[in-house]
Amino acid sequence: MPELDLPFLHAFLGLAQAGGIPTIDAEFIARVISRILHIVAAIILGGGLFYMRSVLAPSGAEACFAGRRSAWAKWVGIAAFLLLASGLFNFFVILNQYRDAGQTLPPSYHMLFGIKVLLALVAMFIASMLAGRTAAAERFRANLPRWLTIGWITILAIVVLGALLRAHHLAGPAAGAAATVARPHG
Repeated sequence: MPELDLPFLHAFLGLAQAGGIPTIDAEFIARVISRILHIVAAIILGGGLFYMRSVLAPSGAEACFAGRRSAWAKWVGIAAFLLLASGLFNFFVILNQYRDAGQTLPPSYHMLFGIKVLLALVAMFIASMLAGRTAAAERFRANLPRWLTIGWITILAIVVLGALLRAHHLAGPAAGAAATVARPHG
């Protein structure tokens, strides 16, 4: 297989490594891809709920879907899967970094992570019910503005918790082992 010569990519990688980013290897690439997928999936789910709540819902439930509910259901499913898979992967990367340094994640991290996961499940449930085909989903959509508001508040809480978790684990393990742990960039 011929090797691709991508000078721009090589220059970018050189700059990234000069900037203190850890060695760009398969593990680093997996962390970056996982983080990208997590953020894109969150944009799809959260952005979709926000758009429906702020722009479409004032015109009623039919305006939200305009016959395209199945398309929204497909994207809800894709986003939910990506959020769960990448979120668990990201959590285990952080957990392993602490373990490799002989430390454990503080209980407060686990608590915040657990709350974030539960809120994410609520947001996924709301999005799924809004896109559903069942009689229960129809009843759910009868209170569309209420559920979209709850969904959007849930998304905002998840963003706040995500920021707290990011700041929490960027501090790394306790001072004695901090030098031996690569900062998580993924």
